[in-house]
Amino acid sequence: MRKEIIGAVVLVSTTAILSCASLKTQQKQYAVSIPLVRSGKYKQASLIIQEAKESTYREKDRVLYYLDLGMLYHWSGEYELSNELLTNAEDTIEELYTVSLSKGIASGLLNDNVLDYPGEDYEDIYLNVFKALNYIALGLTEAALVEIRRVQIKLNLLEDKYRKSTEAYNNSEDAKGSIEFRKSRLHNDALARYIGLLLYRAEGFLDDARIEKVFIDEAWETQKQLYDFPKPTLPTIESPVGEKAIVNFLSFSGLSPAKLADTLRIRTGKDMVYLAITGQSEKYVTELIGFNFLAIPGIKEGIHFKIQFPRLSKRSSTVDRIIVKLDGVEYAELELLESMEKLSEETFRLKQPLRVGKTIIRATLKTVAKEMGKEMVNRELNETDNTGGSIAGFLINLVADIAVDASENADLRVSQFFPASAHIAELMLTPGSYHVTIEYWNSNRLLKEINHGVRDFRSDELNFIESYWLQ
Repeated sequence: MRKEIIGAVVLVSTTAILSCASLKTQQKQYAVSIPLVRSGKYKQASLIIQEAKESTYREKDRVLYYLDLGMLYHWSGEYELSNELLTNAEDTIEELYTVSLSKGIASGLLNDNVLDYPGEDYEDIYLNVFKALNYIALGLTEAALVEIRRVQIKLNLLEDKYRKSTEAYNNSEDAKGSIEFRKSRLHNDALARYIGLLLYRAEGFLDDARIEKVFIDEAWETQKQLYDFPKPTLPTIESPVGEKAIVNFLSFSGLSPAKLADTLRIRTGKDMVYLAITGQSEKYVTELIGFNFLAIPGIKEGIHFKIQFPRLSKRSSTVDRIIVKLDGVEYAELELLESMEKLSEETFRLKQPLRVGKTIIRATLKTVAKEMGKEMVNRELNETDNTGGSIAGFLINLVADIAVDASENADLRVSQFFPASAHIAELMLTPGSYHVTIEYWNSNRLLKEINHGVRDFRSDELNFIESYWLQ
């Protein structure tokens, strides 16, 4: 009997270890690719990601692969390939959202790491911005405008998206507990509006360009949590007096936030679970997650356990000043238009109540089932063989605890290669050829000088330069 018990323990242990390994986010491809990107070696980074397609990116990670490689192709100037990958990402994100509504409670019973990565909302929004920039680089301004319009469509649907997802989960027959959703505080994106303004102006649609400018102004009035810095000098709408070439610069710096795992301590009461983070207040927990307790009918009090959940963490950028030089002469310092990392955090917080709520409910049910199972196994083993039963019971209890804890690893998947900040400047120049360089500074230290070569600026076309240094 003792051999059978020990054999069962070994089997359970092995199964637990193997199954839990698949629940961890794989990130080894970034150990080399991120330093390459920070040093401007975008093509080499894209090769690392391509090589990792079979070994690290699984079918469930295909959106992540499309986003990672699509952004790297943009940075390396391979605009058609970038749009192909970003379009694949966008189509798959839409498909997965539709499927998630039909699954309802079923998806909540599984750890997010084993599910298809559906993309974060800011990834879905910003991919259209970069598709637009790809089209501008390819000389396809009408196609670029289509992408910019899609940004606003997605923003308009953002709150409704999570209302539907939350209702689908709460209304499932097997749902345990009710999750609330957060209202969106994001209705307008200055970066997309800025690009739209330039495109409309270039096409001669000045009324549409004025409307975009009004919306940019409104962003500073109605979304102060995102635009809490001085509004930059916005592009002019009317043609300047005399023959002048209007030249617009858009520069990106830094890298978008990464995901880190945070730990919640859970304590159950009667029909209720309470959330806490060591060293933090209830207000902090509520702001981070959306709530600090959750009703789950049928749960008894006195159970304590922990879960992991993802949070966004900003990655520091060394760039604090960006300078435009023409023919070696400093012409302008670019101004901050959008903290893209702040917008990322704002969209992330919309999904957090649903994401963490499902995790809590799933982990609570697992823990309750685990405790019931441990009680039953211990009772059976002790009745059979006191000595062997005690040892085997201890081992089985230990394995059960480890397996449940390991099965709740936070899903840390997120695209690594979107930028953190967008800066702009506009110059009125005499038409002609200029040698363009853009410098990236940290205080008084020059980090990088990007040589954009000799550019011909004319008064009758869109003169647009995109630059980036992602340190």
